[in-house]
Amino acid sequence: MFNVGQRAAVRNSFLLAGYDGSLSTLPLDSGDEVCFVLDHQDLAALQDQVALEQVLQQLLGRKVWILASVEDTTVPFG
Repeated sequence: MFNVGQRAAVRNSFLLAGYDGSLSTLPLDSGDEVCFVLDHQDLAALQDQVALEQVLQQLLGRKVWILASVEDTTVPFG
């Protein structure tokens, strides 16, 4: 779904925003958006969630959301 450069850029963007954990997404059927899911504490610790979403949208060419987890229905990013 994403190439090696996009995956590396996404991981590095999260690192720059203060998150150094594994990345998971919601399994969406449409190809025009990606929803990253973090634990509540990790989401609250991000430097600037809105700026990170904007950067990721440009990197991936689709709408990006960063959400807090509520249940365990995520898939690994990549």
